[in-house]
Amino acid sequence: MKESMELTQHILIYLAVINVATFFTYGIDKWKAKKAKWRIREAALLGLAVLGGSIGAWLGMRVWHHKTMHKKFKYGIPLILFAQIAVLLLTSCKTKQAGTLSAPIHEHLYEPEHSPNVFLVLYEEKVGKNPLLKAVKEYNCEVVYDYKFINGMALKKPEAKSLEETMQYFKNVKGVLTVEYDRITRLTDPVKPRLKTK
Repeated sequence: MKESMELTQHILIYLAVINVATFFTYGIDKWKAKKAKWRIREAALLGLAVLGGSIGAWLGMRVWHHKTMHKKFKYGIPLILFAQIAVLLLTSCKTKQAGTLSAPIHEHLYEPEHSPNVFLVLYEEKVGKNPLLKAVKEYNCEVVYDYKFINGMALKKPEAKSLEETMQYFKNVKGVLTVEYDRITRLTDPVKPRLKTK
C-alpha cells in the first residue's frame, strides 16, 4: 500500500512538472515566432504532449494563441489528451485480490466485489423458470430482475438467511445451471491485472 502511494505521488509530481514545462515551452516558441528567432521543432512540441504534457500543451495553445490553426495541433493535442484520460480511467479500475501470498504471484486471482444481498441464477430453457419461481416463494426470496435476453434472474436473499446458504439452496433447485454472485465493478478503482507466465 505504501509503495503504491509513493508511486502515485511520483507520477503526480512528474505530470505536474511536464505539464508546467510544456506550457512554458509553447509560450517560449510563440515568443520566438514573434521575434523571428530559431524555433522549437513541432515534433518536440507534440512529443511533450505525448509524454504526459497534453494538458500543458492544450493550455499553452489557448493562453499563448500558439499553433491553434495547425491541424496536427488543433486536432492532435485534444486527441492525445482524451487518449491519456481514457488510459487513466481504465488503469484506475481495481478488483480486490483474493488468495494468499503463499501462492506464486502468477496464480493469484482477483475476486471482484459483490452485492451482499443479491445473486444471479441461470436455469435450463427446457425446464423453464417455474421450479425456480416456486423455490423463490418457498424460500421467501424476492425477484429483483427477470432477464429477457438470457434464462436467468437476479434474486434478493431473505433477511434471516446468509447469502452463501441462500445460494447453496438454489444450486439444488431443479433446472438451475449456475448460481453466481452479483459482481460490482467500479471505474474509480485501480486495476490489478492477472499475471501470466509461459
